[in-house]
Amino acid sequence: MNEIFRLPLPHYVILKASAGSGKTRVLTQRYVYFLLSDEVPYSNLKHILAITFSNNAAYEMKSRILGWIKDLYFKNQQTMQEFLKILSIEDDDLSFMAEKALENILSNYSDFQIKTIDSFVTSIFKASALDFDYNPDFEILMNNDAMMNYTYDLFLKDIEEQSPEIRLFRNIIEKIKKNKDNFLWDPAEEIFLKIKALYSISTANNKEFFNPELDEQRRLEAEEKIIELMQKIIEELKSSGLERNKKNQIYDSFESIIKTRNFKEILDRGISTPPVNKPKNKNLTQKYEDIILLWDEFKEVVDEYAFLYSKTFYLPYLHIFKNFQRKLNLVKQTESKIFIEDINKLLSQYINEFKVPEIYFRLGEKIHHFLIDEFQDTSPIQWSNLKLLIENALSENGSLFVVGDTKQAIYSFRGADYRIMNELEKIDIFPSAHKVVEELSVNYRSKGMILKFVEKFFKENIVNHSDYCNPAKLTGLDRYEQFSKKEYEQEGYVEVKTFYSDDEENEAKIKKDFIDIINDTRARGYSFKDIAVLALKNDHVVTISSWLNDLTLPFISYSSLDVRRRKVTFEILNLLKFLDSPVDDFSFSIFILGDLYKEFLSKCYSIKTLQPIQEFIIKNRQNSPLYKYYQVAFPSLWENHFQNMFKLTGYLPIYDLLSVALSNFKVFEIMPDEEATFLKILELVKSFEGRGLSSIKDFIEFFSNPSEDEKIWDITLGADIDAINIMTVHKAKGLGFPVVILFLEDSREKTDEYIVNEIDEETLCIMKINDKLANKCDRLKEIKDSVKVSKMADSLNTLYVAFTRAQDELYVIGKMKKESNFPFDILCNFTDKPLGSKLSKIYSLNIERKIMKIEHHSLPVEFPVSQEMIHLKEKDRGDFIHRVLSSIDFWNEEFTDIIDSNIEKINRDLRKNFDIAEIKKPILKMLDHPQMRELFIKKPDRIFFNEFEISDHKGLIHRIDRVVIDKDKVTVIEYKTGYPSEEHFGQIKKYFNLASDIYKNFTITGCLYYLDMEEIKWI
Repeated sequence: MNEIFRLPLPHYVILKASAGSGKTRVLTQRYVYFLLSDEVPYSNLKHILAITFSNNAAYEMKSRILGWIKDLYFKNQQTMQEFLKILSIEDDDLSFMAEKALENILSNYSDFQIKTIDSFVTSIFKASALDFDYNPDFEILMNNDAMMNYTYDLFLKDIEEQSPEIRLFRNIIEKIKKNKDNFLWDPAEEIFLKIKALYSISTANNKEFFNPELDEQRRLEAEEKIIELMQKIIEELKSSGLERNKKNQIYDSFESIIKTRNFKEILDRGISTPPVNKPKNKNLTQKYEDIILLWDEFKEVVDEYAFLYSKTFYLPYLHIFKNFQRKLNLVKQTESKIFIEDINKLLSQYINEFKVPEIYFRLGEKIHHFLIDEFQDTSPIQWSNLKLLIENALSENGSLFVVGDTKQAIYSFRGADYRIMNELEKIDIFPSAHKVVEELSVNYRSKGMILKFVEKFFKENIVNHSDYCNPAKLTGLDRYEQFSKKEYEQEGYVEVKTFYSDDEENEAKIKKDFIDIINDTRARGYSFKDIAVLALKNDHVVTISSWLNDLTLPFISYSSLDVRRRKVTFEILNLLKFLDSPVDDFSFSIFILGDLYKEFLSKCYSIKTLQPIQEFIIKNRQNSPLYKYYQVAFPSLWENHFQNMFKLTGYLPIYDLLSVALSNFKVFEIMPDEEATFLKILELVKSFEGRGLSSIKDFIEFFSNPSEDEKIWDITLGADIDAINIMTVHKAKGLGFPVVILFLEDSREKTDEYIVNEIDEETLCIMKINDKLANKCDRLKEIKDSVKVSKMADSLNTLYVAFTRAQDELYVIGKMKKESNFPFDILCNFTDKPLGSKLSKIYSLNIERKIMKIEHHSLPVEFPVSQEMIHLKEKDRGDFIHRVLSSIDFWNEEFTDIIDSNIEKINRDLRKNFDIAEIKKPILKMLDHPQMRELFIKKPDRIFFNEFEISDHKGLIHRIDRVVIDKDKVTVIEYKTGYPSEEHFGQIKKYFNLASDIYKNFTITGCLYYLDMEEIKWI
């Protein structure tokens, strides 16, 4: 694989990495190679971007990269040999360069760009906020549920009787009634679910919804044609003398359908059989043929009607959605908030207007090298946002390196589209760059017998099955190559068992099977923590958890690792709610009656029960605010543990306030078992504040809503916890376990009521397609079959991911209704036919380790201001002063009044509150400087430009603060706050040279003016 590191630039590499093949290793090696190689241009941290799809993956990549560099610095021989193969360098030089790279990363950690895709697009959007008419202080919502619900309530409230919206609602409710078997208790909720689905579809694509207004008119015309044909058929049949075909029952309903205009009955019932039998009497042949011609015409019109009905079914929903969307945009604008999905959509439109150079200008540095992990999980709109940036980088000798596996594409429900990777592999999307496609074929995770089972399952059974072969081909399950390490070719064990779900004894048999497998693996040296139980659905995880609980086996359900589900988390959030709103008696009561406070009183005050607190609450249940009465009842408890937090709320950031709270109640001492929970809450607060958010109310909302990446809520467990892991297959993606027990249950999947059909490159059509409609129209059947194939591909991929989590042993336990149902129709070929042999695990030596006690000391209450915050505030002030200076034309006697009004206006425009005197002072001092005053005096032959844009030979745009052009002289001016740096002088020299290229017959001078130092520097 070494050749993929030293390819000539520009190039792009597609690395197909099957499960367990070490893709993260190759990705991180390439990143380190870029940092250490002198042969790669633009290999500074600022010019390299690695993109992942989860925060955990980004963290792992950073850790791996730092691990590689550290090993090189300490001259780890194995690591040295790996990198010496791809770098033309000596051992000592490699160690020295690793040291420099490590220092560079630690000194410029913000330039260490390994980000999630959402984090990257957010940084672009924030840098370009003004271009989108957004105030830079806007808030990004990672979850839209709360605001969507709020907007829908407002939307319903504004709907008036006899309005177009109420007619649309009634139309929709009628449709729902006709299409639902049971009574609909809350139609508004049903409609809202459709609106949310439409919003998700809209923001996941850079395509518009098809408007079926014209098709609606055609549908009405088709209805009239159907009535006309039914009437003709009735007349012809009555006078024909032909015998009725009793297999055709729809004809008997024709008169009722004509009267009620219930065309859905035609769509729901069979029409393939004609209404008359072929006559034996030849004299009636012509009558028969006439009716058959009419019937064939009737079927053709029904075919067209079914297609139009499908396309127009959601038209009322689309109308309501558009009206709702207008309301939502107004609410977002009023609240200064934006959804993460909106950013992707807006950015896509912005980039597609070929504003790529401007984006790099906003970011401050051009990215030349892109590395993308899990590329099969990219959505169309994400790829659209990246594609032009990558194309721009490749045009300037950059590179692209994508790693993925279409066989592991299991996130289509989030908008991911593995076809993007397929297209990149097959088509030369970037013709100016050299393309390389490579495949990692060695599996370092699974033993040989497990891989043999996976290959038999997919490449022999699935590929040769008429229903599954095409879905398998879509994602490459039919043609991949993967081998185990040679020493493990004959090792590993696979066992499949299936049970019928309708047999009451089978649940007991399944539970017994679980205990037998666990006891057997334990007897052969495996720990509980070596075992993982995987399931396809959360409901199945709950079922298995109850089984293991009944069997008194230690287990960790990964749903219980969600920090939001911990009781102490609930208590801490209620403490914060109280601090934010002291009149919130309910939240205060929850905290002082909770387990945390109970443990605190027990261990620190020897108060064993909460009885005094309970009696206090009962006694004061009518009194408010409750905390005031608590102060009187328990003065020392209030003064020692609540008072300082109460006073500091609103002054301290949430992180510091929470640290004080955790210290006040000595949580790490009194509840050591919950240490991971407390640390996770602090980590999440830090992440929350890292987005520029600071409100306790918003933090509570952040905890209350789901997230784009649900793994951010997971508590990280210590490696020494000996318990069985239980999780869904989706949670297990990227992980590996020595022993995997996969539980599969035959449960009917809920079918979608709508299908998203791509009409062309710019348009999506939301269509209703079910079996009955598909039977009436070949075009609908083709669309439905295509969707069915895609869903089957997802199911096959999920199984592939599940099977390949196992390292040593894989057990598949199936609970089925029928052998003919997927995947049991394939699994039954392997039932009770074990593959491979069980081995005993080699025990590792127990190395005595010192236990390091983690102590958490009380934090002194201080108000430190970080250098980063100083830098951000100073940058904000500098940007504001630049904005004011860009509004100045020339100096005159009325200048003081003009600058006052300019500062006021810019404060309003940017929603800032800078002090006029503070901003004005350095500007007036600048204009008192004789050399600077001279450059602002109006002269007959003088021309000036503020924010003068100029392009270099690469097409990059540069913006000069002020250019003054006199008769034979050009002066380039840059304003700076702060202190001089080499970067400033490099910048003014660059502008000097660019101006020299344009104004060839002029004398060029350039100057830097430092407003805070009141100094001018000339070149």
